[in-house]
Parts: sequence; C-alpha cells; structure tokens
Amino acid sequence: MTQTIVVMHGMRRGKQNQLLMEELDSVAQQIEGTFDVAFIESDELSLPQVIRKHLWEGETSFVIVPLLLFSGRHYLQDLPEVMRQMQLMFPSITYEIRQPLCDHPSLTKWINQRIEAWPDAHTPGSAIVLIGHGSPIVTEPDAEIDDIATRITTDLPVYTMMFYGDKQFEGLLPEMKEDYDQIYVIPIFFYDGFLVNKIKKKIEKIKGDSNITIASALNFEPELDEMLIDRLNQKEAV
Repeated sequence: MTQTIVVMHGMRRGKQNQLLMEELDSVAQQIEGTFDVAFIESDELSLPQVIRKHLWEGETSFVIVPLLLFSGRHYLQDLPEVMRQMQLMFPSITYEIRQPLCDHPSLTKWINQRIEAWPDAHTPGSAIVLIGHGSPIVTEPDAEIDDIATRITTDLPVYTMMFYGDKQFEGLLPEMKEDYDQIYVIPIFFYDGFLVNKIKKKIEKIKGDSNITIASALNFEPELDEMLIDRLNQKEAV
C-alpha cells in the first residue's frame, strides 16, 4: 500500500501548523483513502520525520502531494532533494511528487469569481493585477502566473506580478497605475499571512491618489479543498 503525504510550507514553531492541519480535516472526509501531513519548515513533523515513521511501520512507497501554488524553490529543489536523500538512506523507497496547484481549474474559477464580485469588473479604465510569491532563484513561477492570466475570462487587461524575482510588483505597479482609473489586485496566496500583509502595506505607499483595491487571499475557501481533493484522488503514476 502506498502512503500519501500532504506537504505544506508551515512554520518552524507556533500555532499556524496546527491551524493548517485542522483545515485539512474536511478534506480528509472527502477523499478515497487517507493521508498524513508534513511540513517543509518545521521542528516537528518534517517530511523526513514523517517518512521515517512510516518506514518503521513497513511502508516504502510514497506519494507526495505539495500544498503549494507554484513551482518555486520548495517544489523544484527542496522536495526532490529530501526524497533523493531519503532514497539514498533507504534504497527500497519509491515515490511520486505531484504537481503544484497553479494549473488547477478551481484556482482559475476562484480568480474569476473574485473579479466578478468587484464593483468595477465591467467599468472602462479598469485593470486586474495578479500577484504571486515569486522566486529570486527560479523562473518557473513567472511562467505559471502568466499562464493563469491567459485563462482568466475577464475582458479587462490582466497584469502579472510577484513579490520576489524579475516581476516584482514594487517596480511594475507604479509604472501602470497612471494608465488606469481602477486597479484590482488579487494576491494568489493560501491565506492573508505575513507576505500578503506586506504586499498590502507596500501598495498603500505606492498607490497615492490611485484607486487600487486589494482582494483577500484564498483563506481556505472551497476552491482550495477542490484542488487538494483532486490531487489526493489522482491515480498514481505508472
């Protein structure tokens, strides 16, 4: 039998990890089979710790389901390296790492719903800005957020920016704000945490007299459950 592990970023300490795990309770009731949970950054329940626990129980086959929106450093480098190291120590291990959530239709649906709920969604002179985490190391997230923009159904212009990397919003947003009467910024993050709050504070300084509205992040709305359930129910790679 294969053991499925949902891997989240998490925090090294504090209550956030527990809140995230509690949020997964509803997901656990809607999937075929069961899953365990590990955190990329945690002093407890790290991925190696969780894998070792299952190895002691006799399990050697693993499906890793990243609760990550984009293919950043954690997905492209950290998770594969952890699994390679575990396989070197325990050669009987086999594993599959599933895709991040950026290409899932439910994410597109959530963004479209956010736009339609905006009062200026059909007002001339309006524009949409999608902001993701980004990376100073890899460029894959930049291409992924651009791909999301192509799937948005609005007639308004859609711009893509990031917190980190070549598409940093602090450089791009001031250049475009003079061209539009209303701008709607949608942060593509799981919840309104540290980085989203930083984005909001920085935009408040940038906008001046401009009409810039900032949406809330996903905050574990139903679309996130849909994405994760789909990944968990996905058939194993052959």
